[in-house]
Amino acid sequence: MSQIDGNKKIYIIVHGRRDLIEPVKAKLAAAGFRQENMVPASLDKAGDAGEYVAMLWPPMAATDIAVSQITGPAQAGQSRGMGAWGSVAMKEVAKIPLK
Repeated sequence: MSQIDGNKKIYIIVHGRRDLIEPVKAKLAAAGFRQENMVPASLDKAGDAGEYVAMLWPPMAATDIAVSQITGPAQAGQSRGMGAWGSVAMKEVAKIPLK
């Protein structure tokens, strides 16, 4: 995970599993992300290019935290995600075991 810039914002998506927010933050901190840059993701506004997203994966029975970097706007037909997050393209850069 040496290519990750821990000083950038990282948006956290837990798919309704609020009980896992603190464990996810602890794992991200151990991976080099700064606590003050960890923010809950919103359906109303996506992050900017260069920032990160940490998402429980798979959504319904999470075993990992998938960390992706936002690369820019999504191309036509490339939408993945809900709300504003469907408008950005991302590249997975790391998988962190949840346990």
